[in-house]
Amino acid sequence: MAAELDRSTALKPMEKLARRLLDHLEGILNYCRTKVPMGVIEAVNGNIIALLRRGRGYCDLNYLLLKAQGLAGTKTDFLVLQKAA
Repeated sequence: MAAELDRSTALKPMEKLARRLLDHLEGILNYCRTKVPMGVIEAVNGNIIALLRRGRGYCDLNYLLLKAQGLAGTKTDFLVLQKAA
């Protein structure tokens, strides 16, 4: 009985890991497909946050992304993902 209890409590962290991996599966697969370095992603996120802080409001998401492209100085394609409710 003690061995069964030990085995079931040892599986709890693995179940939590499996759930977390399944929750993030789409993002993990996208990373494997595109291989964009995390440093680049963090830099773009930082630039967008700086734009939001400086801006007085943006009429829509497309305009914000246009400003982010201008800040990057290159023609960058942005993929907008919406989190499911």
